[in-house]
Amino acid sequence: MKFSIITITYNRAHLIGETIESVLYQTYSNYELLIIDDGSTDDTKNVVNEFIKTNPDKIKYFYSEKIGFPSKLRNIGLRNSIGDIISILDSDDIWLPEKLFEMHSIFSTQKDAYFVIHNLKHFVTRDNLKEPFYKFDGDFYKPILQELLFGDILAFPVFSMRKSLLNDIGLFDEGIIEGQHDYYLKVASRYPIYYVDKPLTLMRRHGGNYTKNFDIVHSIDAIRTLQTLKEEYDLKNGLYLRAYSFICYKIAKYYLENHDKKEGVQYLNSILEKTSFFDIWNIKSRILKLKYYLRSL
Repeated sequence: MKFSIITITYNRAHLIGETIESVLYQTYSNYELLIIDDGSTDDTKNVVNEFIKTNPDKIKYFYSEKIGFPSKLRNIGLRNSIGDIISILDSDDIWLPEKLFEMHSIFSTQKDAYFVIHNLKHFVTRDNLKEPFYKFDGDFYKPILQELLFGDILAFPVFSMRKSLLNDIGLFDEGIIEGQHDYYLKVASRYPIYYVDKPLTLMRRHGGNYTKNFDIVHSIDAIRTLQTLKEEYDLKNGLYLRAYSFICYKIAKYYLENHDKKEGVQYLNSILEKTSFFDIWNIKSRILKLKYYLRSL
């Protein structure tokens, strides 16, 4: 069983070396690492090439002129991959040495597992690791679509999947900038997800990789995904409307808190236009709170 590890990067010369080392230190060794560079202007290429000199059969490097769409960059990796299993690793994160071994154990014994995620720890420096992010009671294998739609499980770059899944779900949607949350939702609408409670990835926290605005970009993309799920993946209308209201409320709250009244009101109105009286009544208290907030602007 061969793993294809897809890592996209941009100007991460100061971080990507540690990421690559964490792959080279894996206890399971049947893998290829595909690094897709989104037009870096720093020393990223030279850092990667130093590793390629000593690991030419393990690491492949693809340079692209600036694209700016992680979805398109990951698709470059998917199209060039030759493994049976696809794993995603961001260029500032670190794998624990047993990560691939754990994934191999699951995929080789759980034939019905197509998409596997696991716990993680956030860190700023290696001597300042946070507690495991998820607080679930052990491993599970179950549908998680509702948990994804309503924010109980977040679409972190910690998933591995059988490459054969591409025959059903396809590549990342290149009309969406990031595409990862979209992919999680599409898979979860058709397949149970296998979750491993071990924190096998250390996810770095720094100014360049997460902002509240980035979370809202995910949410705006999710509206497009919801429509796709309804039209092509048989998402039930009731769940669609609840999720739509939840996401639009979240976006509206963000805009209003950042003093963009026009955008905030637009998303509140879209809730009223889409939902029934009963659904509106269920979220009435939240909308009223935002109305009071509007008066204070």
